Formats: sequence, C-alpha cells, structure tokens
Amino acid sequence: MNKFSYLLFDFDGTLFDTAPGIYTSMQHVCDHYKLPYGEAEFKKMIGPSLKESFTTIFHLPESEVPQAINVYREYYSTVGMFDCIPYNGVFELIEKLRTKGFKILVATSKPELYAKQILERKGFLHLFDFVGGADLSEQKRCEKIDVVNYVLKENNLVKKKNECLMIGDRKYDINGAHAADLKALGILWGFGNREEFEEANADFILETPEQVFEFLSN
Repeated sequence: MNKFSYLLFDFDGTLFDTAPGIYTSMQHVCDHYKLPYGEAEFKKMIGPSLKESFTTIFHLPESEVPQAINVYREYYSTVGMFDCIPYNGVFELIEKLRTKGFKILVATSKPELYAKQILERKGFLHLFDFVGGADLSEQKRCEKIDVVNYVLKENNLVKKKNECLMIGDRKYDINGAHAADLKALGILWGFGNREEFEEANADFILETPEQVFEFLSN
C-alpha cells in the first residue's frame, strides 16, 4: 500500500507542455548569439537549469551564461511564458488527489515567479498548497536537488521524506528526488521516456494521469 501524503510535481513536461514558448525563447537566444541550433537541441533543454543547458548544449563560456539567461528571460517573460498547454487529464488528476487528502506541491527548476504567474493566468494556482522553484538569479536555487530541499524545508517535510513522492518527466526529477532521499515517479506524457527513467532508476514509471491516480489510491 502506498503511504505518500505529499506530492511534489515538476512543471515543464509534467503539468504543462511548455515547449512552444521555450522553443521560441531559445531561438531568440540563438539569434542573439548567432548559434546554429534548433528544436532537436531545444528539447534537451527542457528539464535542466538554463545555466546547465547554455553551458553543455549551447557551449557558451561560463562567463557569458548570466547574460544569455537575461536574453532568454527578457523574451520569455514577455512573449513565451504563457505559450503553454495543460496536459490532458493532469489538472483533473490533481483535483481528484486533493479530494483524497493529498497535499499538492510544485518543485520546478523554472523560476518560482514564472511558475506562479503561469498557474495563476491559466486558473490553476488554487490547486496547489505550495509552489517552489528556482530563484531568478539561479544562484541559490538552480539544480533540482536545491529546489526539492527548499520545498521540503518550507513545508516542514524534512522529517517526513518517506511520505513524499516526486513526480516528473525527466531524469533530472528522478536524480534530484533521490539525492534528497525521496522516492520518484516518472511519467511518460512529458518530454522523457521509459529508457531514461530506467537508467535513472526511477522507483515507479507510469503512462497516464489515470494510472497515477489508481497507483496513489491503492
């Protein structure tokens, strides 16, 4: 029997298909720096922090990364941010989980401010007990482990880790959860795949919101 009471949801690729807005914002960065990348690379950049993506995928020098983040965010915060679509059945899942007594939290590498603004604009902010994300500077909270630990601390869950489950669509969610001593569920409606989750040793892998509800209700 599953005894989870606190569910930490990732954002990009888990709650929303944010690819359209992220891709146009990444293209803006490529245009600015005259970089030869496109959607094949952009897809890999959904999940990790911007700092990691710009360093390992765009191969920008570390000294240029803060400026590249500014270029990205100037565009994303005004044009790309709200160009996202809720995944079918996900918010219905969250509503049903709330009626079951689960506490629903967000743990995202997206800046916390942006995650809250998107949820508010789309009409879903009220479904979450807490929304935790990266700081805008990506200096204090950047990697998934940092965000997960922040969410746990802010919600007095550090001593209740066995009651917490991370739910996300990429290996970064699995790795961050495990580094924080949480169990992790990989979902297959986002940007990741089963092979990625198996390599990351995900504790659970499920395909649909309906399967997630059944799993958590047992």
